[in-house]
Amino acid sequence: MSRLCNPSTRPARLLATLALMLPLLAAPARADSILSERLTDQIKQYKLNLGRELIGEFEMRKKALGEQETIERAERLRQLIKERAAIYEMIEDVDRAEADFNALVEVKPQNPIVYSDRGYFYMRQNRFPDAARDFMTGSRLAPSQAVFSYGAGRAFSRMGDYGEAVAHYGEAIRLAPNDSIPRISRAEALLQLARYAEARSDYDLALTLGPQQQSDRLFAYFGRGYASIFTGDFTGAVRDMDAALAVEPNMVRAVVWRGYARERLGQRDGALADYEAALRANPDDGWLRASIRRMRS
Repeated sequence: MSRLCNPSTRPARLLATLALMLPLLAAPARADSILSERLTDQIKQYKLNLGRELIGEFEMRKKALGEQETIERAERLRQLIKERAAIYEMIEDVDRAEADFNALVEVKPQNPIVYSDRGYFYMRQNRFPDAARDFMTGSRLAPSQAVFSYGAGRAFSRMGDYGEAVAHYGEAIRLAPNDSIPRISRAEALLQLARYAEARSDYDLALTLGPQQQSDRLFAYFGRGYASIFTGDFTGAVRDMDAALAVEPNMVRAVVWRGYARERLGQRDGALADYEAALRANPDDGWLRASIRRMRS
């Protein structure tokens, strides 16, 4: 995983426990359709009980740190507070989680990475201006760390300010030139600005660097294929949509755009097959129905 996507320090025992439990604990998100109301309540209560048990250890562990202010104590205290903040967030006590992320900033001597920790908390809460402010503060305090510029780019993208996002992603690229993730992210922002040739260039280099995560490869291929359509390279678009579908065969958008590229290349049978496959997944899509009629006529 890119270090830009995972800026936190090595997780301690409690966070490791939470990581193991979260797949189960995430189930209530779709409980209305797949779980009974009683089971939903049981899982919610389990989360609360687990959270209280883990939080109960906090004061005891904090006391064991002693009172002498040292760099080592500050780091250990920050880790404890981050763990408790994660627990509060897990049990949806957002106010206490935010209070802990605020407390991280106050621990002395300060570590700028806390602004990234709080910034991503704000991102999860859809508070994008607050997130951008924290990432930019971290960047001022630690201008050589790409994680802050990258985070600011993500925040501005979520606010729809793609020009500002491109600028911050560019700074992250300058600081971490061998990391494919900020290039993929900048390319996505460039697509939003209809700067297709620049986006394609970023995707080219990102794929050369070799994204490690399957999802990153998927969106790099899809994004480059999409950019290729708007730069007139329909053969390249088909090739990249094929590559995206090799990663995720059920990506309907890739099937649709491959069909469009095939149509522009005069590959009638291939285009029709793609449009029909996409329509089976989206039977109410009027554009697909019109495209199929056009191809059949």
